[in-house]
Amino acid sequence: MSNLSSPEVVIVGAGIAGLTAAKILSQKGKEVLLIEKSDQVGGRVRTDHHQGFLLDRGFQVLLTAYPELAEHVNIESLDLKKFDSGAVIFKNGRFSKIGDPFQNPSSIFSTAFTKRLSTQDKLKLLKLRRELVANNHPSLERARDEKISTTLIRLGFSQKAINGFFKPLLGGIQLDPCLKGSARLGLLVLRMLFIGKAAVPTNGMGSISQQLLHQIDEQNVILNSPVERLEGKKVILESGDSFSPSNLIIATEGPAAAKLTAFESPSSRSVSCVYFASPEAPTKSKAILLNGTDHGPGLNVAIMTNISSSYSSNNEALIAVVIPGKGNSELIEPVLEQMKGWFGDTVDSWRHLRTYSIEHGQPDLQPRDPFRRNIKISDGIFLCGDHRDTPSIQGALVSGRRTAEMCLI
Repeated sequence: MSNLSSPEVVIVGAGIAGLTAAKILSQKGKEVLLIEKSDQVGGRVRTDHHQGFLLDRGFQVLLTAYPELAEHVNIESLDLKKFDSGAVIFKNGRFSKIGDPFQNPSSIFSTAFTKRLSTQDKLKLLKLRRELVANNHPSLERARDEKISTTLIRLGFSQKAINGFFKPLLGGIQLDPCLKGSARLGLLVLRMLFIGKAAVPTNGMGSISQQLLHQIDEQNVILNSPVERLEGKKVILESGDSFSPSNLIIATEGPAAAKLTAFESPSSRSVSCVYFASPEAPTKSKAILLNGTDHGPGLNVAIMTNISSSYSSNNEALIAVVIPGKGNSELIEPVLEQMKGWFGDTVDSWRHLRTYSIEHGQPDLQPRDPFRRNIKISDGIFLCGDHRDTPSIQGALVSGRRTAEMCLI
């Protein structure tokens, strides 16, 4: 590489947002250089091959109802494997299923008779579902946004329903176990679950990133290349190489972007995910298992091989336990103790595979925060990422498109 290299567009960061921007600009005939500090693209949406298992970097699901998804990804080729709708809640030593009878009629009886939600809570949940599917719930308006917990209380849900259902479900998806974040965003997530499915690609969540990469000339992607600093639009790598593009897109996570630029980073929500292998699955459930108690670090659990057998190549089961908040190696024993309470002594045969502790798991979207933030820093310099839109794969895709469109003006 030469210091005289000056591609039309340099994109720093090859996560979903940066890949989407690069794909669109490349398709429009722009010369794009994508710079990534790690050894592979994808950012937080990567899948590692480890001891015969596919380990997504932190438990993630793809919500099939994301409206931006089909614009950039060939969904059919992902060969999505879907979770059962609804959820299974562990409380008082047993599991209870709360299904979505509209998506899965066979769940109507288990849902009707579960004691995890009162009759009033079930009726209110059906009413909320109807309003969200019709996209006319008043709490979807930004002016009415408030904490998720406040909205649920205002809608009349009992504390039992909030703690035992909404906290592990929305708290796990949004890494917000205290439900202090934006209710507007939380209700949109619920809407996505009501009108679509939660799923994972057959070959792991990293397949989404890889598919985007394959729509770009891979010769224009530089890996293992951390950026040392920016001088205006000039990008200087730690290796000493530099590039002076016409347009510069900073598509890193919020904290990393803040270090390179003068913009104030939004706060982040952290998460840990502990993976275990087991000779056999502790349950046949294909739903997300929710912690309806106040005990144990794990907020939700997924038996990944129940969803997609390709997550294991050796006939063992793969189990993911999700803990919102920063973790460490000391999580393993408390998680195993918690899982013994759920599944009994068979947990003694589990072996720990890997723990992912991700400090920036999601941007922290607070009540009344905008869903669309300014992406233009100055002439020819843009910010891109889910911290400029909604904290989600949907937000990353939208941000990548918005930024590319602005570069094309």
